[in-house]
Amino acid sequence: MLSFPKSPMLLGLGKRLKFPVPTRSFASSNEPDVDPSQLEVRHAASLSGKQGTEQLSESIKPWAERLDDLNQGARLPRSVQALYLRPLRRKAQYGLPVCDLQLRSYSVRNVEFFADFAIRAAYYLKLPVSGPVPLPRIVERWTFPRSNFVHKKSQENFERITLRRLIQIKDGNPQTVQTWLAFLRKHSFYGVGLKANVWEHESLDVAKTMDDAMPEIEQSLEPHLSQFGQRKDRGGDQSILDILESERFTQNKGPLTDSLFPSLFSIILFIFYFYFLFLCFGMNPKANIAYNGQSFTRLCLSARNRVRFKGLIQNRGSSYSTKTSSATHKTIFSGIQPTGIPHLGNYLGALREWVQLQNGATEGTKLLFSVVDLHALTVPQDAPRLRNWRKEMFATLLAVGLDPARSAIFYQSDVPAHTELFWILSTVASMGYLSRMTQWKSKLQLPENTNLEDSAARSKLRLGLFSYPVLQAADILVHRATHVPVGEDQRQHLEFSRNTANSFNHLYGSIFPLPEALISPAKRVMSFKEPTLKMSKSHPDERSRILLSDTPEEIHKKIKGALTDSEPQLNYDPDNRPGVSNLIEILGHFEGKSCDEVVSEFQHSSLRALKEHVANRVAIDLQPIREKYFALMENKTYLEDVANQGSQAARSNAEGTMTQVKEALGL
Repeated sequence: MLSFPKSPMLLGLGKRLKFPVPTRSFASSNEPDVDPSQLEVRHAASLSGKQGTEQLSESIKPWAERLDDLNQGARLPRSVQALYLRPLRRKAQYGLPVCDLQLRSYSVRNVEFFADFAIRAAYYLKLPVSGPVPLPRIVERWTFPRSNFVHKKSQENFERITLRRLIQIKDGNPQTVQTWLAFLRKHSFYGVGLKANVWEHESLDVAKTMDDAMPEIEQSLEPHLSQFGQRKDRGGDQSILDILESERFTQNKGPLTDSLFPSLFSIILFIFYFYFLFLCFGMNPKANIAYNGQSFTRLCLSARNRVRFKGLIQNRGSSYSTKTSSATHKTIFSGIQPTGIPHLGNYLGALREWVQLQNGATEGTKLLFSVVDLHALTVPQDAPRLRNWRKEMFATLLAVGLDPARSAIFYQSDVPAHTELFWILSTVASMGYLSRMTQWKSKLQLPENTNLEDSAARSKLRLGLFSYPVLQAADILVHRATHVPVGEDQRQHLEFSRNTANSFNHLYGSIFPLPEALISPAKRVMSFKEPTLKMSKSHPDERSRILLSDTPEEIHKKIKGALTDSEPQLNYDPDNRPGVSNLIEILGHFEGKSCDEVVSEFQHSSLRALKEHVANRVAIDLQPIREKYFALMENKTYLEDVANQGSQAARSNAEGTMTQVKEALGL
């Protein structure tokens, strides 16, 4: 423990007030923080030996009384009195690190003093601070010979020890942290160095923000990028003709002007011009293409430079034709696993949204909806049951209103390009990103903080389940989808697809567009028996869910038996009244009303009347779907024809993408 020397002014005051001035002490970082009002004086007054030990103990007073006496006698300000107390600290609420400040000095006194100063400054800026934590010392040693003559064997050793202290700010506002650091730099203490690591947190849609800023960046770079490649307003052949017809060649006539020599000279110059471009840019003058109905020689970039300048040429709209072209229309893709007949949650969260997207799509929009049967293989399946589930799911997609003439409806396994692109994307996908996904953890019923180093996770995990998001990314990107309707719980998977597409484009050129999420407005439909859980077919009680094939009697029975509470007043409170709130949400989805509107409509009604109304509305809306579903299940030939038609359209769309991918890869 180190102490500062006592100030002469304070020593004089201490003599007049009959008690000594306490020395300033720095508390160790390992000592717990103590309330200043509970501290006691650690320095006793200097008493003569005759007074004895009893008078010594009586002279010790609490800090509060000592400071009050000092304030009354010397009228010192509180800021001076606070120097004898430990720095006050604010408690962190969330514990998120914002800044790590490292202090370095060769002097213990200097680094401890400035650490105390920094902690006090953080308190007055309302920044939660921890530390100072002593870091390992840095010891440096040098050895020099004293002389290269008589004393050449005599050496002199030097040692320098750097002391370090770490101060961490948590839960602080980034601007306040910058103000704190600027204040410390302005009032820096001699012999103390500062080194700060500052973290700033971004939202999950930071990639979308960067994409939105890209057009502005490209526009600012256009004057610089215009120096490369051909100009938009001048073709290569026209530039050569301008050179040959310039005044330099037409006015400087020689003795052989009327002979054939000028023509030969022009031809030689023309060949030299092509050879120069070939040497500089690696171009191939042998490729011929048709442009505006005329055939002329095209300067083709080599394979290496084509990948490097592909984005540049595409954005500038030059005469070079690239492998990809930006989509002028939307492409909407989504899929659903074959788990049998969908329940009410699948209908409200996905299937009904697909039908609305189809009916509201503009002309030229591609719509592809798939029964992703390969994803169902991540868990063991019974072959006859899976085959029947595929058929039931496909019939349900047609029953809810998807039109084969407007949308391509197909089985995922009928399009080999999905698995082919899956392997290609596996070469650029990040293992670290996959390990942070929540899908495989929830399937194996593992905690969210589980990682691959956990032996229990490694023993249960299979490669197919772990790489599930890569196949999902291939499903989306193989059709170059621009929009994907997903639920809120699937947003993480779509972000992985965007990340994978961005990684591939960075390595091999702009092939895939970055898909955007179309979040369904319908929230999760909860179980009727356990309203805190999502409606699922895995629940052992069949009364917990409504299937699209249920009869009106079964629907009334399940909704009337839904778990609610005994409160007479209706209100929407998902946290405290999940059962009642679930019924209110379901009715709002079917009638197109908000939850508040439903509550105001039934505020004078009983809970029984609400259940009756919900059951009637659900039964009426699902009745046409049920009838059409059973009619389609009996027409096996029609289902096969629609599946073949959708698979053919999906294969044609996917093969175009795979052609570009293979050419970019060199396959």
